[in-house]
Amino acid sequence: MLLFALALGVWCYSQREPLARQWSLYRIGTAASTREAEAEIVRCEADPDPDAMIGDLIGKWGTGNRRFDLYLAGHLDSKSCGEALRKAFAAEIGRQHELLDRWAHFWTWHAPLPPDQQMASVVAYLDILAADPSRDITWREVLDVQALFQLTGRGELAKGLSPANWRDRYRGWRRGRPAELPHIAPPKEPFP
Repeated sequence: MLLFALALGVWCYSQREPLARQWSLYRIGTAASTREAEAEIVRCEADPDPDAMIGDLIGKWGTGNRRFDLYLAGHLDSKSCGEALRKAFAAEIGRQHELLDRWAHFWTWHAPLPPDQQMASVVAYLDILAADPSRDITWREVLDVQALFQLTGRGELAKGLSPANWRDRYRGWRRGRPAELPHIAPPKEPFP
């Protein structure tokens, strides 16, 4: 029994960083409020190994804990969200169609305007930026463009989308899209 306890202690010590990250994810998913979850996510972004922590955050999104998903997706729109987290999230949803679809659904639920108006607002904004090569978009805006592409049936354009390549993809989307944006009713739930 003593040997087992000693081996367990050695294993826990050797795995302390991954276990600490898992504990942080648990705390986010069980947070009693958005504010509490936000504070924990901000703390995670400041982890001594931010790439590993952000990878764990992104890897947990869409795996079944709706509260965690809601807190993380909502944090992406907050001023306290770091660009590294937004960049990693955009990369992951661009790689996985089901996560992109989940993000687009959340985006329509979370939008400050009805989805149709929100999409039209994003298109008008991007039209202005696309005409000015000196202006780039942020990773937060990349997430908007990815949702727009998915909601208009061109989700494949979201893969690998970045502030560096958005303009060409957007122009291609603009040339090939129907004249009218699709009508999307505001969803009742944040996730499908």
